Amino acid sequence: MKKLFVILGFLCGISLHAQIVIDEVVGVVGAEPILLSEVEEQAQNDFMEGQVTARDFKTKCGLFERLLFEKMLLNQAEKDSLVVSDDQVETEMDRRMQYFIIQAGGEKQLEEFLGQTIPEIKKNFRDNIRKQLLVQQMQQKVIERVKVTPAEVKAYFNEIPKDSLPLVASEIEYAQITILPKPSDEARAAARRHAQKIREDIGKGSSFCLKARLESEDIASAQNCGELGFLRREDLVPEFSAAAFRLKNSTEISEVVETEFGFHIIQLIEKRGEMANFRHILIRAKVSDEALDLAAKQLDSISIVLEKDSLAFAKLAEKYSSDMETRFNGGKVVNQRAGSSKFKDDELDPYARIEIMPLQPGQVSRPHVYQMQTGQTAFRIVKLLTRSAPHVADLKNDFPVIEQAALANKQADAVAKWIEKKQGEVYIRIGDIYAGCPFDNNWKQEK
Repeated sequence: MKKLFVILGFLCGISLHAQIVIDEVVGVVGAEPILLSEVEEQAQNDFMEGQVTARDFKTKCGLFERLLFEKMLLNQAEKDSLVVSDDQVETEMDRRMQYFIIQAGGEKQLEEFLGQTIPEIKKNFRDNIRKQLLVQQMQQKVIERVKVTPAEVKAYFNEIPKDSLPLVASEIEYAQITILPKPSDEARAAARRHAQKIREDIGKGSSFCLKARLESEDIASAQNCGELGFLRREDLVPEFSAAAFRLKNSTEISEVVETEFGFHIIQLIEKRGEMANFRHILIRAKVSDEALDLAAKQLDSISIVLEKDSLAFAKLAEKYSSDMETRFNGGKVVNQRAGSSKFKDDELDPYARIEIMPLQPGQVSRPHVYQMQTGQTAFRIVKLLTRSAPHVADLKNDFPVIEQAALANKQADAVAKWIEKKQGEVYIRIGDIYAGCPFDNNWKQEK
């Protein structure tokens, strides 16, 4: 609870340390002041989040420099006339408010703590949210054209002292065959009725965001008010895409749409050229015990075939697997976090970790129940394809990891150059408290 209040105080601009900190302006960028309370609250927040282990002067110097950079980004965003739509602000505000409400134990508890109603909190919250979104947009603009070539990655790697090269943990690659139980027609009809009732409630004034959080069975998007992010038509299954891209504005809600994943209610947030951002609520049909038994028996039959010929795995995956993301790739699973087919131990889903641990490359697991990324319960067999030993990083085996490090380094250089360039165009003042900080960048202030 304490963690929630520190975060909320920082985000809403409400000083929760007023009894301890006598506020003062400790820096200025353009027309944007940096308050001592901002630094103190962020230090407290980061400490409680575990992002820093101390709240000493050096840590606060780093936070102060981060605020200098954010204020400079905001100043430039306003100069460049960058725009954040009301829909973007409301979506982000709803997402954060619902998180705070859940953490506080309800709307009433949150209102009692802050001494404000939810509409009053949102009113105080709105401007800060808009500024934060502008900062994010401007920062992306600064680094969006930064790329690294293979030659630059190699040069970056060669500059790292040999005794400073990181140790890379063991990684595995695996494939899977998934059988998803099919719901009955009666279960599908019940799910459609449920989705239709939710749509009617939204039409009568219920919050789409709250309904998504409470009702949607799309685990990945539910806690973000059902938001999917900017997507192209081809990124979506045809039925969803057709209904979603027919929507004209954010006040319009789609009819109930059925896809292979279930029944959807869709709301448009914003369109940008060929891309659009949507919210959706997903309702799935319940699966009977009989359907579960049938799926389990089908996978048992596949398992018997694989006991005789493990090399048939890819063909059987293509023929029988319910997982469309892996079915036509021999069942090979992609690590979405890393953007490759390699997984570290802590990146595996718990079900896969248990089944893969005793396997040697080429071996196939026993059939087991697991939960798909979509939240659906399914049956699965996994095959261990490769397992690397822990080793010191090298270009041949760890190029994607080194490439990301090289890119981050080049982006940091781009930011430093941008700061150097923009300092002559904006008023900067650093107060006495932080004037002696060991900053990463060479901040020049007006005398």
